[in-house]
Parts: sequence; structure tokens; C-alpha cells
Amino acid sequence: FSKWVKAYALSNQEAITIADVIVKELVSRLGVPYELHSDQGRNFESALFSRMCQTLGIRKTRTTALHPQSDGMVERMNRTMGKYLSKVVSEHQRDWDQFLHLFLLAYRSSIHETTGQTPANILFGREIRLPCDLQFGIRPNEDIAGEDYVANLRRRMDDIHERVRTNINAASDRMKERYDVKAEKGGYKSGDLVWLYNPRRRRGYSPKLQRSWEGPYEVLTRINDVIYRIKQLPKGKPKIIHFNRLAPYNGDHGFQKEQQVQTVAQSHPTSSGNEGVTRSNVTARRREVTTLVFEDLFAMPSDHALAHCVSEDLRMSR
Repeated sequence: FSKWVKAYALSNQEAITIADVIVKELVSRLGVPYELHSDQGRNFESALFSRMCQTLGIRKTRTTALHPQSDGMVERMNRTMGKYLSKVVSEHQRDWDQFLHLFLLAYRSSIHETTGQTPANILFGREIRLPCDLQFGIRPNEDIAGEDYVANLRRRMDDIHERVRTNINAASDRMKERYDVKAEKGGYKSGDLVWLYNPRRRRGYSPKLQRSWEGPYEVLTRINDVIYRIKQLPKGKPKIIHFNRLAPYNGDHGFQKEQQVQTVAQSHPTSSGNEGVTRSNVTARRREVTTLVFEDLFAMPSDHALAHCVSEDLRMSR
């Protein structure tokens, strides 16, 4: 809501290091959060981290795989922070942590495009003093009695928060309109067969020749407008997947196709012994088998053939 950012330079990304910072820096100063949202990194999914959340009564949520948009504010902040630090670090890049606090000061005191206010003003009801104020000066504080100050602060905070809510709702509506232009209407229902976008890059192999899609998967349930529970046929484990990683499966069921191929092969048995082998029956058998196999291969979507919106971030990550 306030866009107030806290960031810490860590020596490593181990679960115990992150948990230590959360307890000593966040919980001790701001209290225990109701919810903690993260990606599916092993440090955040570890038993130690889960135990910390359970002990403090924190509800732990996570992004879906290969879909960082559900953690969009953090991802956007990481990009903004990276751009700033790249302008000030030395060539060896080992002193970036020395500029982190200056970035936080600048960001917290700058007007945010979405809210129309500075994070400091939203959180404290006033602007924070900056080094430039030493040169240009600031308006002196009014001598107000304690009760009057509290009443004025409450009115000021109510006014600021109301304007921020209005601005956030307007920005959210604009983002939704832009997304809906690209997004597919409708979705999938239970029992539908889909492809799953799941690129796996193997070292030593050309990325261009590796498949990015696998399937078929069956849709088990639709959790909400964009999240589905699916499983790979015939006995795969259920997965929670975002809509953007799915595409309609237009081929035949994979195992029905295998049975079909076997039936075709059996209808044209290989010749042995005294049976004659003719070019015509071998050619016919191969044509029928290869046709059935390639029907599924050509039904597989290409990387850019999604029937709905694939975000630019997802495309650039490939």
C-alpha cells in the first residue's frame, strides 16, 4: 500500500540467514506479518523457514513456477534497484552494498507513480528530512499541543490514504484493461487436456532443438480465474499452474495414440521365414505409423503459439 521498501545486503541466501534477518530486522521493528509471499526457492521452502512461519503464526504463500508476475512488486523493485546500483558501483562491483541505503533513502522520499505520494508521507504522514534540506531549508515545525497534533495527524493520514486508495484503484483498472486486450477469454474446465510450458535446458544441447512443452496434462480443478490444478497422464502428481503456462491440447490422447500405433503395426506384421516381403506393404505400414506419431508432434505448440497472453517477462526468460 505505502510502497515503503526494506532491503538488506546478505552474505548468502541460506534459509537460516534470511530467517535471522526477518526476525531481527522486520519482526522486531514492525511486528509479526499476517502473510509472507515468496518464490519457490529452496531457502523459502525449507523446513527451517516453514518452522519459523509456524512458530510466529505467519501464513506462507508462494508464486507458481515460472510465473514471477504474482510477485510482481518485488520483481519490479529488484529491477529498479539494479538500475540504480549499476550507475554508482565501482568497476569491480564489490561495493554495491555500500550504496544500498542511499538508494532506499532516495526511493522512500520520491513520489510513486501509482500512489501519487512518497512512501514516507504515506507511512508517517510527513516527508522525511533529506541532505538537500540543509541547503534549501524546510518549513519550521509548528508549535502544536500534543492532543492537537494527534488530531491533525489523524486527519492528514486519513486524507492521504484515501487519495492513495483512489490512485491505486485507477492504476489497477488501467493495468487490467491492458492485460485483457491480450488475454484469452474463458479458460479450461475439469477434464480438459492441455500442454504445459516447462522449458528445461540441458547443458551441451542446443536450446533451439529442445522441447519447451510437455503433455498431455489433464485439468483437475480450476482454483480461480488464472490458477489451475493439473496432472500429467496417466498417473502424474498434481501441480498448481498459472493459466499463462497452459495451451489447449488438440492432439489425440497420448496413450490412445500408442495403442493405435500398435494396432497399425500388428495389422502389418513383419515378414519372416518363407513369407515374401514386398515394398508396398512395408511402405504402407510405415506411412500409417509415422502419420499417427507426427499428428501429435505437429499439435504441440511452438514457444510463441500460446492461444492466450504470454507475458514479455516470460518470453525474455527463455
